[in-house]
Amino acid sequence: MSQAQVLAAANRKGAQVDPAEGRANIAEEYVYGFNWSVRRDQSTAGWRPQGVTTAYDDAGAGSTLLVSWYDLGGAQEQGMRVSFVDWSPAGPPRYRHVLLVEPYRNADGLYTYGPVRIHAGGIAAYNGYLYVADTYNGLRVFDLSTILVARNDRPTWVGLHGNGDAGDYYSYGYKYVLPQVGAYDNVGLRLRFSAVSVDRTTSPHSLLVCEYDQDGTIGYNSDFRGRPNNSRKPKLVRWPLSPGWSDTTGSLVANEVWEVGRRQMQGAASVNSTYYLSVSAGQTRRGQLMSWKPGGGAPTRQSRLSTGPEDLSYHGSEKVMWTVGEWEDFRYVYAVDPTA
Repeated sequence: MSQAQVLAAANRKGAQVDPAEGRANIAEEYVYGFNWSVRRDQSTAGWRPQGVTTAYDDAGAGSTLLVSWYDLGGAQEQGMRVSFVDWSPAGPPRYRHVLLVEPYRNADGLYTYGPVRIHAGGIAAYNGYLYVADTYNGLRVFDLSTILVARNDRPTWVGLHGNGDAGDYYSYGYKYVLPQVGAYDNVGLRLRFSAVSVDRTTSPHSLLVCEYDQDGTIGYNSDFRGRPNNSRKPKLVRWPLSPGWSDTTGSLVANEVWEVGRRQMQGAASVNSTYYLSVSAGQTRRGQLMSWKPGGGAPTRQSRLSTGPEDLSYHGSEKVMWTVGEWEDFRYVYAVDPTA
């Protein structure tokens, strides 16, 4: 099933936030955006949004948005989901949640799947694939052309129930699932994969990963062999996307690493060698959009964002930077002018 078919079956509706209200209550340089369904998602305590990417990241055009959520845990933790959003400034957005799953063979050798229980702090779509940040493990990869239909009448069941042709596949009540097709595992020097974005202004296009740290210094071991590292500054790391997941070498080698030293970086995106950072300040204080250039000193403030800003995604056609707020009171998906 295609993304277009999922969007055509969208079963939830959000509400636009007009520019005047957005600039007063969400972000100084607010351009447009929306809130989720108030009854079902805007204030839910069970799920929290984190990552954002767009059709522009994926193919260089389009207005579709994808937003990742992680389950905060409970009696039955369902892992993570992605909202496929049919977005237009002309009307309220319609969207549908899709459950992300990891396939495997069960004890009988039959194919089944289970939930992907990770933080999902950042996502990036590119060339038909979705890259998901998996904190200390690397990047998980999902094929956006292989969205599958599952039975949604058993909200506590997931995967195959029954045997072979007599079995059915379930998904915690979700109608659609997106299965993982691969991963880039973190090897060598240890890196915290906190958020990820696509940069279409480089040649070749590239993935940018940023590290979150509460204090601005990271004190865990520098590698997986136990060699000590007293502390270091959070990094921005770039990988080329050519040819991307179809690379037959099976590996990605970073071609750019920068120590930024900025605490509480929740997201990062780069545009023509300028780096933009979303920086949080807790649940009650507004976050900031900051800019930084290598060799240019500390990051500088661009504008004020909502509380709890997360991942960043740059839409080159509209010249805006998308982000998402995670906290219930400011759980907006919105675009700002990054250069103002």
